[in-house]
Amino acid sequence: PDLVKEAMEAVAAVAAESSTAPEVPEDLELRKRLDAFTEEHGKDSVRQELGNAAKILQRLSEDIFNVKLHAMRREVLERTVGESLFFTFEEAGFQERKGETGAVLQWAGPDGAERLKAVLHEVQRAADLCLDPSTMSFEQVSQMVAKGRFLPGILEVNDKVEEPVAAKESQLERPKKPWEK
Repeated sequence: PDLVKEAMEAVAAVAAESSTAPEVPEDLELRKRLDAFTEEHGKDSVRQELGNAAKILQRLSEDIFNVKLHAMRREVLERTVGESLFFTFEEAGFQERKGETGAVLQWAGPDGAERLKAVLHEVQRAADLCLDPSTMSFEQVSQMVAKGRFLPGILEVNDKVEEPVAAKESQLERPKKPWEK
């Protein structure tokens, strides 16, 4: 009995540890701006721009010490994401400056990595919301689930256990086997 109780407590402790996994940073103000941007321009027209912005920010977040990624030419960003989405890069810590080849958006550097993660999360979420769930393949859904991304058309439910409750020891006797009767 004591061994069973200890095992149950150990399982409850592991469940409590797994439920305290680091939260994905959120920025509700940026989320409102992205939602308004999507609403104003339409999901179909911003899907590609938001996807491109998410790819650029993702590449930077994967290699924050690559200084070649810290400066991006303005005209290239205008072609890939459009000037109307520059606010996402500014939120991530980019500032416009004059470069050798023209205007450049310069990132603040690794000190802004946490802010970059929050902006990336919100931009990726906005891009995912623009996807049409009826046209997505199983492979696309699998990739999104593996990366922990938001699935369009799926209701988010908080299924985390607030306080794990240890199982109680049974008060019933074990049923007798046929040969023990």
